[in-house]
Amino acid sequence: MSNDSIRLKAINHITYNVKNKDAALKWYTEVLGLGQIPKMVDSDNLYWLQLPSGAMVHIIENPEAPSAPSHHTAFEVDDIEAAKADMESKGVEVTDISLRHDGQRACYLNDPDGNRIELCTKSGFGVLV
Repeated sequence: MSNDSIRLKAINHITYNVKNKDAALKWYTEVLGLGQIPKMVDSDNLYWLQLPSGAMVHIIENPEAPSAPSHHTAFEVDDIEAAKADMESKGVEVTDISLRHDGQRACYLNDPDGNRIELCTKSGFGVLV
């Protein structure tokens, strides 16, 4: 895109549909370690969470959770083995770690509502655009 002022530049937030926002808040903060931040909308059915990068995760209470078809978000970690072990120590089932052609490593888990989450190392691609 030639006009830099309208070029997509970063992930601002992602959303996950959850059946119980309070239970999901506990899981996302205690298991994944996200921090809760003030929500900037007038709604009682959601919470806003944030990663150290500034990217946000919005969990939205919806009786039809999870989203279907299931989508996923990939969260970067520095130490994939330690992240996997930490999730498993909290009783979370995690897939084996896979290796991609660019050297990136990844594993997958589900939140309590069945939303898919990927933990991965930094991509070997770097910035290509």
